[in-house]
Amino acid sequence: MGAREMENRGGRLEVLGVQVDRVDSRQALELIEAMLETPACKQVVTLNPEYVMRANREPELMRILNGAELSVPDGMGIVWASRLLGRPLQGRVTGTGLLPEIGRICAARGQSLFLLGGQPGVAELAAARLRERFPGLVIAGVSSNDPGAVTDPQTVELINNSGAEVLAVAYGCPKQDFWIDRNRGKLTAVRVAIGVGGALDFISGQVPRAPRALRRRGLEWLFRLYLEPARARRMAVLPKFGLKVLASRWRRGA
Repeated sequence: MGAREMENRGGRLEVLGVQVDRVDSRQALELIEAMLETPACKQVVTLNPEYVMRANREPELMRILNGAELSVPDGMGIVWASRLLGRPLQGRVTGTGLLPEIGRICAARGQSLFLLGGQPGVAELAAARLRERFPGLVIAGVSSNDPGAVTDPQTVELINNSGAEVLAVAYGCPKQDFWIDRNRGKLTAVRVAIGVGGALDFISGQVPRAPRALRRRGLEWLFRLYLEPARARRMAVLPKFGLKVLASRWRRGA
């Protein structure tokens, strides 16, 4: 089941050359559950403006993002761009929001989950929280191995030996996506590999999430900037992204 053949999606939107699926959280989870019935490992990416801008500089990242079986609109900037381009998305579909629901699906189906990435100890804490929330959920394994290619054989062996069907990779943008693309053909039991960014930090309680009111208004980024001022350098890409989307809209005559 390839990206173009999967059903239940509302088509794809292109934002500065990068494709994103027009799905809400429910539809994304339905697609992920359908992937669990298919052979081979499928890649899920959680798209934000930083990804888009970087992909415009790095053809290999562009290939990976557009080749993923599912690309969800994680960043509010992607939702904003969709409105400006005249094909509005329903809202954000975040890796942090998807991961617990994937845990629920795994618990209901009797399938197991592997957590990869994060600082030492964080994945273990996240695993404990997920088990508490979803009794019966099997966390096949956790690892904070380095995302570099030199450790790939060790990490792949660990995941394969665990028998996990779902892999959540929390190396951040774009290391997690390069890791999945580089290794998914070697994963024997994994059917879905999803990049989840900082989800393990949030689920473990190491980093607080923004208040719900801010999340509803798409201002979670502002709360994270308050907690982590060093993110300001990364967020400097947002004005450039906005200007490029505006230019794209103008070229299309919208």
